[in-house]
Amino acid sequence: MSDLSQLFPQNLYHSYVIEGEPENTGVLLLEFLKEKGLIDESNSDLLFQTYEAFTIADSGEIKDWYSRSGISNNKRICIIATKFINTQAEQTLLKILEEPKDNMHFFVILPDASILASTILSRVHVLKIEKLEDIDLQKKVNSFLKLTPKERVAMVALIVKENKDENNSGKLRSYATSFVNELEKIYYQKFKKENRNNQIKFALEELQKSRGYLSSSGASVKMILEHLALVL
Repeated sequence: MSDLSQLFPQNLYHSYVIEGEPENTGVLLLEFLKEKGLIDESNSDLLFQTYEAFTIADSGEIKDWYSRSGISNNKRICIIATKFINTQAEQTLLKILEEPKDNMHFFVILPDASILASTILSRVHVLKIEKLEDIDLQKKVNSFLKLTPKERVAMVALIVKENKDENNSGKLRSYATSFVNELEKIYYQKFKKENRNNQIKFALEELQKSRGYLSSSGASVKMILEHLALVL
């Protein structure tokens, strides 16, 4: 991970979205803020929570904590590290970010910032931590594109099986989003070379819509990926 001192100014902004591996990045951020003397883990002015998927219930708990007064004059820090956030939770988070309080600072850590609504991204400072390319994901996506539709559907079933979480679909949605983003990179490179190709334009539109559907907790990840398997 990059040196965090290179990413943050001397005075913290109100809200950040950090694109990185949630748990590891969250711990490193916590250590950085401690070293800077910005937080004290012994009091309730710090809230550090990790989630597989950040739900409306979770956002309600964050809102309750946010509405309470701090116990000191120190900065109040909230760190949310999650693999996925659903649209209902985003709306609660947006309301908090629209009404910033003095000495209150929010950090939301996600594998991919693009899953957040533009209304949130426009109100925060987005930091992208340099990370190693996921070679296994790239190989799987390239293999996916070479398969027949029937074989692609079989691969989707395997992806769902490998990434399914019994309690929620945060892990699966996070992986599916990365998968769709990798597909989009490939089609975008094709588009730059063949920008009049309607098939490529159609594929990019379908990928964009699919990423939007993935942000909805009620949408079936399996059905979204199967749709792409058949139409790309």
